[in-house]
Formats: sequence, structure tokens, C-alpha cells
Amino acid sequence: MSETGADNPAAEGPGPKTEEFLSLLGAHERSLFAYVYALVPGWQDAEEVMQRLRIRIWQQFDQYEPDRPFDAWARAIAYYLVLAYRKEKNRQREFFAERVLEAVSGQYETHLEHANERRDALVGCLDKLESRKREMVREYYSSAKQSAETMAERLSMTPNAVRQSLFRIRKVLLDCVERTLRVESRRGQL
Repeated sequence: MSETGADNPAAEGPGPKTEEFLSLLGAHERSLFAYVYALVPGWQDAEEVMQRLRIRIWQQFDQYEPDRPFDAWARAIAYYLVLAYRKEKNRQREFFAERVLEAVSGQYETHLEHANERRDALVGCLDKLESRKREMVREYYSSAKQSAETMAERLSMTPNAVRQSLFRIRKVLLDCVERTLRVESRRGQL
């Protein structure tokens, strides 16, 4: 039998379930780590719980309903894994009381909600920028972040002019986000 092609199912790559799992986990892994890290005493503990969380999420992925937010579903699993980890390690270290964990978890949820509101406001404010400024921001903060020097050369500007422009744009965006959140807050109070 050949090691390639139709004779080897592994050569076809991951299936749709695996791809969906990896995509969702990749999109939410950083926020899940931040959540777990907020509930455990240290970085190594968070790493240990995250390893267990990745395995558990994969094991229970068939139970995930795609119409529900993945991050909330995964955080619920993480919460119970932290409790189990805490019980397991209880003899070795002091841990927060369960009430403290619940309070931190609740605060995390509130913070996440506010962060999402700020992100949505920022996206709206970015859309209001003139196209050249919007493109500068997107280019500078993209995953392949360019240095001010590289951007300056491409835009026929000095590096200092690029930094100054970005500074002014960030100020405009900050003001816009704060204004937008105040307006939304007033609407919510009506």
C-alpha cells in the first residue's frame, strides 16, 4: 500500500470537525488563557489547566452547539476544570475560596462585555476615518505589523511623520470610542 493519496486517509488532512475545532480554539485561546489565568495563582497553573481544557473541549466538541458563542461554552468548561484543579492541588498550596473564584469569574464576564462594546465602538470609529488614515492604522496594526520606517518609505513620509500621524489618529479614535460609549450608555438608560 502507498503512503500517499487514497490509500492513506491521514494524507487528506483534517476533517471538517477538526478544522472547525482548531479554528474556534485558535480564535479564542488567548481570551480563554486570560480567563483561566485570572482564576489560578500562577502562570504554570494556567498552562496546566489550559492543556486540560484543550483536551476536554476536544472530547466534548460534539456537544457544542454552533449557534451558541464558543467562548462562553469553553469558559464554562474551564471554570469547572479550575475547580477540579484546585481540589487536586489543595494539599500542595493555598487557593482562593470558591466565592473569590466566582467573583473573579463574574468580573471577567463583565470586563469581557465592556471590552466587546469598546471593540465594536472602535470598529465603528475606524470606519469613520478617511480611507488613507484607516489604511495606515490597519497596515500598522496588522498581524504583519510594519515598522514606522517601512511605512514611511512606502508612503513617502519621514518615520517621525508616520509616528505623529498614528499618534493623532489614535487620539481621534480614542475620543470617538469614548463619545460612542457615552451615547450608547445614555441610550441604555432611557
